[in-house]
Amino acid sequence: MATLDPSVFYRDFAADSPITTGALHLSAAATRLAISMVYAITELPDAIWQQFKELLSPDTLWGLCLVVAAWLVATIIGGPIGAAINGLLAAYGLYELWPVVKAVAGDLWAWLRMAYYADGEDDLHASGKHFADALAKSGLTTLEAIVTHRVFHGTAQKIRERFPTPEWLRKTYAEQETKRSSRKVDDEAQHRRSRLVEETASRTAAAGMVPAGRGAGDAMGGIVVGGVVVTAMLAVVAGAAVMRPKERR
Repeated sequence: MATLDPSVFYRDFAADSPITTGALHLSAAATRLAISMVYAITELPDAIWQQFKELLSPDTLWGLCLVVAAWLVATIIGGPIGAAINGLLAAYGLYELWPVVKAVAGDLWAWLRMAYYADGEDDLHASGKHFADALAKSGLTTLEAIVTHRVFHGTAQKIRERFPTPEWLRKTYAEQETKRSSRKVDDEAQHRRSRLVEETASRTAAAGMVPAGRGAGDAMGGIVVGGVVVTAMLAVVAGAAVMRPKERR
């Protein structure tokens, strides 16, 4: 992604222009959440990534970010901007979703807080790691409860008409997916190279050990045979020594 536009970090509000500034505030907050989520794509374990992409297309992800950002601003941030967001979204009937979205505060609060208060791209990368960690610990179930809710299904399209899915989100989502696939290919290639090195080392060691083993066996065989011969010779000599005195007598 190119350098982020400063508008991504907009958190202002003007009482004399509540609709315009409220919409800007909500859109910027949803944008930060969305950026951190797509940054997390390369951090997710394979099993979680499969579930993630089946559940969250760019359109669904954007709708989710708008809903979660609206809940965050309206109920946690509060104040005049919270009232403005409430007014802005009242027509969509999202209040029924709030108890479901509230669960996000428990499972994904570190991600939400860091993404909302982010002042730069590094903060969004860091929040993306929080998001990936939370999903790996069952946070995906929380998101699934939101995007499969009948109210979300009924209003997501209407919300996206007011706030269309940004083209940059589709592009960045695809870029992160490609980056993840490329890294996986590289990791697998590295794994194959490591195994080849290990197998080659193992074969080399085996080739060096077998002749040495044979040599040791041959040497031991020689020692045993030599020992038998020496013992037999000593027995003959001893017998001869015993016999001589008798012959003299």
